[in-house]
Amino acid sequence: MKKNLLFFSAILFSVSGMAQTFSGGTGSATDPYLISNVNDLKELSSMVDTPGEGNTQQTYGKFFRLTQDITEPFKQMIGFEGYFKGDFDGDGHSINLDIDMPTDDYVGLFGTVKTGAVHDLAVTGSVVGRRYVGAIVANPTNEAQLYNLANYANVSSPYSSIAYVGGIIGGIISQSDGTMGGATVSNCANYGTVSCDGGAVGGVIGYSGQAIGNVINDIANYGFIENKGSQRVGGTIGNPMWNDKVHRIANFGTMSCENISGCIGNSNPTDLGEIFYDKQYAHNSFAVTAQEKNTAELTGEQMQSSLGNEWVYADGLLPRPAMGGLENSNLAVLYATPIMLADGDWLEQVTKDFKVSMGNSSYGTVTWTAKNDIVEILSDGTVKIKGNGTEVLTATLGSASRSISLNIGETTGINEVMSDRMTDDSWFNICGEKVSTPSHGIFIHKGKKVIVR
Repeated sequence: MKKNLLFFSAILFSVSGMAQTFSGGTGSATDPYLISNVNDLKELSSMVDTPGEGNTQQTYGKFFRLTQDITEPFKQMIGFEGYFKGDFDGDGHSINLDIDMPTDDYVGLFGTVKTGAVHDLAVTGSVVGRRYVGAIVANPTNEAQLYNLANYANVSSPYSSIAYVGGIIGGIISQSDGTMGGATVSNCANYGTVSCDGGAVGGVIGYSGQAIGNVINDIANYGFIENKGSQRVGGTIGNPMWNDKVHRIANFGTMSCENISGCIGNSNPTDLGEIFYDKQYAHNSFAVTAQEKNTAELTGEQMQSSLGNEWVYADGLLPRPAMGGLENSNLAVLYATPIMLADGDWLEQVTKDFKVSMGNSSYGTVTWTAKNDIVEILSDGTVKIKGNGTEVLTATLGSASRSISLNIGETTGINEVMSDRMTDDSWFNICGEKVSTPSHGIFIHKGKKVIVR
């Protein structure tokens, strides 16, 4: 797998046999170990990797709870070699990640979770690995339970073959192991950018399968998927396999090319249903079982009969998986606040006036601005086209903001804007998000679409 064993041997030796301290708690269900800072996360990582008495997994049957947001970047993983088998409760908080392991496999906040649970957690920042890369769990396996998870981190891999990369989960590999069943993933959403040129790549999950089927339901992607190919690449799941049960899956995010499947990249499961994607955001020519809809058809309560009661619905907003309250953050609400294009238009080819949602009174009013003055946004959300070129619309709610790029005009090629519309040297990805150092992919620079190879 990894893993710089010589480097970590001293760390593992130093903690072997020592009692855990954390920020408090005894590890029971009623008195969990308290995780309050990066040092606590490092202690948990050592606990996972250091065998206990009789070579047992020390986290088995133990409980951990995050007590606050951890904003100091966490630069390593929980479990380099060992399996996490405890219960990690994020308690609605977030962890800021800065994991940079481009030559390593099984990379994420958690390496491998087996029989354990990770839930009610959000992550931000950046995660880079080679194969099996996911912001929260790289490789969940037999009887892992993952639910109420939100990813805002950017996840990437330089690998060009089958890579197993997802916003939340890299690859689920459940093997025959006695009477043990597969993993369960539910009520999760990705908001970050997932970037990889290889296969088995998805907004939420890269790959799921092997000998024992997994249960996946009520998950959604709102982020940007960047990939040059179409081999098992999907807006939400790259590649679910035969014995998986996959239901109530949606993609409301954007994609870098038309060859990416709208929701699922390869639909092998026999138990598959309620699969949807926004065809105006995720325009594609790659046909895999799913139901495509215009953005306006997805808003409000229109999808409740299809997606069910594990989702949150509100006027003017896209559905959101219920995630123990994580779905109500300002940024989550912004990603669910859509641009509603005219029928037949999509983000890369906008030819008619359109509307933007102004949000919902329950969550606050969303304000919109246009960077390049190519469109005019009226007070009722109507957007009037004034010219051709690349426009970047920014939605703001409280202190949170989100930008998205549109191509205004008949052509999908490189478009010019007047020089006085965009005179700075900023670079934006296809979602309109500003980037400091563009790597490979499609970017907007001085009003032009630029392919960086």
